[in-house]
Amino acid sequence: MSIDRMYAFPLILFFCLILAPHAFSATSHIVIKKTETQDITKEDYYFKHVLELALVKSQPQYEQTAILELPKELFEKRLQSELMKKSIDVLWSPTSPDLEKEFLPVKISLLKELNNYRLLLIRPEMQPQFSRVKTLADLRQFKGGIGSQWNDANIMEANDLPVVKAVAYEALFKMLAAKRFDYFSRGLYQIQTEVNLYPDLKLAMEQDLMLHYQNEVYFFVHKDNKQLAERLTLGLEIALADGSFDELFNRIPRYQWGVSQLQTSTRRIIHLDPIERKLSLDMAGTQ
Repeated sequence: MSIDRMYAFPLILFFCLILAPHAFSATSHIVIKKTETQDITKEDYYFKHVLELALVKSQPQYEQTAILELPKELFEKRLQSELMKKSIDVLWSPTSPDLEKEFLPVKISLLKELNNYRLLLIRPEMQPQFSRVKTLADLRQFKGGIGSQWNDANIMEANDLPVVKAVAYEALFKMLAAKRFDYFSRGLYQIQTEVNLYPDLKLAMEQDLMLHYQNEVYFFVHKDNKQLAERLTLGLEIALADGSFDELFNRIPRYQWGVSQLQTSTRRIIHLDPIERKLSLDMAGTQ
């Protein structure tokens, strides 16, 4: 059976539900990506739960709302395309000038400061070389690996860091082990569970460096959906005020680890310019 035929029935059922609001009685619904929400170590666990929290907290001012998921997994660019077509209602993503131009961001950082700081996965034998890195210019002597659809790739390129890109997240670990590049930059909230994700590859967490650049993760909605943006803003603000946002955030073990690293780390911090600042500096240099 072909992949298209295999997904035909779930897709038909899914769109029947979308087109039949009465199936939810008085409950409205919003559509998001397919997620993995049973495993607390998966990123989607937190983001779906914080979305649910925002909807519950804003329910008295709006209405009860259910969350529906797409029947199959899609990558970032395809998800953005589906949001533009209004096939989904919300996505979560690190922000960028292009995303904020195309969609309506809910400007409350879902990860606080954690996605603004990065640690490096490396091959352990390269630790002495990375220990000698003191500046951004020093780091440019090494080649980084990154997802081709991630905003981090644009930031690294804007700061003249050599990069090797791959579409598949899993492939980047194997490419690092195979010496296709020298380091894999990971969010402070990600790396603790990833360093041993593929034990046979024998990767290690670099010990001396931390990258920093503004890279907040926001909810994004279609520009026509200002009511949903306002609702999510209200719900998140209420959750922040009553402590339920922090309660959810602090339930994630790797987030706790990331916060402890920010509080106690003695690593050298290398600052990268965000894309918009880099563009403005380049424009000023040409005048």
